Amino acid sequence: MKTFLTLILLLFCATPILAQTASVKGKVVDDKNNPLPLVTVLLYTEGSGQPSAGTSTDDDGLFLLNNLVAGNYTLEFSYIGYQSITNSVLISETLDLGIITLAEAPEALGETVVEVRRPTIQKEPGKLIFNVENTSLSTGNTFDLLTKTPGVIVIQDQVTIKSKPTLIFINGKRVYLSATEAASLLKNVDASIIKSVEVISNPSANYDAEAGAVLNIITSRAISVGYKGVINGRYEQAVYPKYSIGTSHFYKNDWVNFYTGYSFNPKKEYKDQFDEIVFYEPSGDIKSIWNTDFTRTTKSYVHQGNLIADFSINEKNTLSFSSNIFVSPNKQFTNTVAAEIANAQQQLDSTFLTNSDLKNNQYNLAFTGEYKTILDEKGSSLAATANYILYDEDQNQDVITNYFLPNGDFIRESSFFTKSLQQSNILTTGLDLNIPLESSTIDAGVKYSNIDTQSGLDYFNTVNNSMQFNPALSDSFDYEESIYAAYFNFSKEWTKWQFTLGLRTEFTKVNGDSQSLGIVNTQEYLDWFPAGSLQYHINDFNSIGLSYARHIQRPRYQSLNPFKYFLNENNFNGGNPNLVPAIDEKITLSYSHKSKWFFDLYYQQTKDALSLLRFQDNEAQILRTEDANLIKEFQYSLDIVHVSSLTSWWYMSLYTSGFYFENEFYAMESVEETYVNSTYGVYGQIYNGLTITKDRSWSGDITATYLSDFIYASHDYGNQFSLSFSIRKSFWNNTASITAGINDVLDTYNVPVVSKYYNQNNSYFAQPESRLYRVSFKYTFGNASLRDNNRDNKPVETERLEKKDP
Repeated sequence: MKTFLTLILLLFCATPILAQTASVKGKVVDDKNNPLPLVTVLLYTEGSGQPSAGTSTDDDGLFLLNNLVAGNYTLEFSYIGYQSITNSVLISETLDLGIITLAEAPEALGETVVEVRRPTIQKEPGKLIFNVENTSLSTGNTFDLLTKTPGVIVIQDQVTIKSKPTLIFINGKRVYLSATEAASLLKNVDASIIKSVEVISNPSANYDAEAGAVLNIITSRAISVGYKGVINGRYEQAVYPKYSIGTSHFYKNDWVNFYTGYSFNPKKEYKDQFDEIVFYEPSGDIKSIWNTDFTRTTKSYVHQGNLIADFSINEKNTLSFSSNIFVSPNKQFTNTVAAEIANAQQQLDSTFLTNSDLKNNQYNLAFTGEYKTILDEKGSSLAATANYILYDEDQNQDVITNYFLPNGDFIRESSFFTKSLQQSNILTTGLDLNIPLESSTIDAGVKYSNIDTQSGLDYFNTVNNSMQFNPALSDSFDYEESIYAAYFNFSKEWTKWQFTLGLRTEFTKVNGDSQSLGIVNTQEYLDWFPAGSLQYHINDFNSIGLSYARHIQRPRYQSLNPFKYFLNENNFNGGNPNLVPAIDEKITLSYSHKSKWFFDLYYQQTKDALSLLRFQDNEAQILRTEDANLIKEFQYSLDIVHVSSLTSWWYMSLYTSGFYFENEFYAMESVEETYVNSTYGVYGQIYNGLTITKDRSWSGDITATYLSDFIYASHDYGNQFSLSFSIRKSFWNNTASITAGINDVLDTYNVPVVSKYYNQNNSYFAQPESRLYRVSFKYTFGNASLRDNNRDNKPVETERLEKKDP
């Protein structure tokens, strides 16, 4: 920890130390006057063939070289896909070159070159953009990449932006999967295809009203003609080894972009979890203490494939088709629960051992079609999109529990078998209009989505190897939801002001039907969701802004499903058919300085927040985890982001947040009606990108993340710290690269979680594999400047296809 604190001090002290008297600066743009980030700027002493100094432009195209001796120099500017230029300059004290324009290079076929870059951060109102393409972070899988993305918190496969419900988009298209399934998907997507990650804390009206916070993952796009192929492989070692192999191919000519990709990811994963439950008598005295050790080994064999075809009918009309296939056959969970039950005097009273085998098959097929036409010379466009998703899952679970006296004598056996099925059909259609005006833009659109899901659970008691159907614990659940939406968004820029105002309205119709409970959820509601922002540029270095947004969070389909998943007969998870949507409001005051310091002060509140609550029934000695609406939830937060190129070879970004969280919920198993949980906390992440050699063939990164005093519903999390690093070597004329790294070097990412209030006292310490050793290889061949059109067009409703993680 001392080393980490020393590093932080060095980072903050480095900037004044590096201040110099003789320097040269400027701004690099393209032929459309757009800033060009990451342009290589090399300084040559007159008559020398070797550069004496170098840097790269920041997100605004700006560069600065200092600590220079006055004299004659040659400056070289180069960037992939653009023609390099050189300038002869005389530098004395400070020289400002002003605007330097790079022209696009003529497209040509040749050997593919992979340029190693440094991750950068770009901050916009309500959005942080983390650029990672061709960096040492673009290895491993996309889920690991998110754990290193500033402002993103990942706990037990749940991805959030500062604890708020977060929707995942890929190239602007929502991923209609649950948190568990989205994590599985992203763990099987190679990070090498990721261009950037957009952390959107205040989404505009263009996004679904449910999008209180958005992670938009941007993949590479096509820029030139030709063919490109990629092969890659990855090996990871934790408790058990894991593998990944994949290939992708892309072809483009004047009228078609064609992409296809496939990956296979066999994995064996391990998780150990320790639980403690203290049950109480009505008097408040301790009744019993249950300590359990849960272990799970998971084997999976995931196949993923996608096919994309973009057709240019003419200069104004394009047609696109895509399909995504996710197949996870015969996923196996082997669970073991060893428990010791003690009395109030902490003397062993009994033990039990539960063995559970679970087999799961999951298929997710998604198909998308889009037609886009340009309406006028100003670039106004109209796009029509249709999506269809088929989600199919079946799962069998066999559970057997043996109870024993303290001396090991057998008491009794309990066993049961469950068989569950779920099939969901999702259809969405949308029409989006974009009208650019002289200094403003109008966006408007309509959308219809329909979700129809059928689920079934058959519960069997097993007696003497014979299965007996139990109708009381069996059920079938049908759920249908239709949403009709329309939105309007207006943005304008003038002099020093930027203004955006949007409004979205959604009418929702819901019908949930449980065979055992009857019709349990019928809703119809119309709601309005305004969003707006105002930004004022004080001068070239300072700007201030104010924004507001209102959003909705709808219950996930499986959360409404009353089915139960059993760890043993005394511990189960269950859905809640009486859930209602949550309404979220957020107001933010922002300030930026020199595009290097960014401050966000905001207040956010959520009514009927959707969450998970753990309740212990002290009389029956049962622990249940159920989906629930909190009464309310709110937070105050100050977020600070700083980015800086400390030297030509050292790039640093720092993300910190100080916050106060508070929520209130109904204490269902206590005499008291409600309970308030609150905390003050700090989140921090520091990233260091290092270019180790002058030719950039060696690069590396170090990332550290810290989170203190975090809460979720009734749960309090311990202090969380993670340190990761990786190193990358490119070779074969930059057509191939090898990356090696370690996640969670100190094995401190997993922390205990406690729920303790009134007559509730339970905790767990889940320890999935977090310390991970990784090595990966990538080889690219084909066109020198080609980037593919790989993207994921899954619509947003898939996000809500939640499956409980066994």
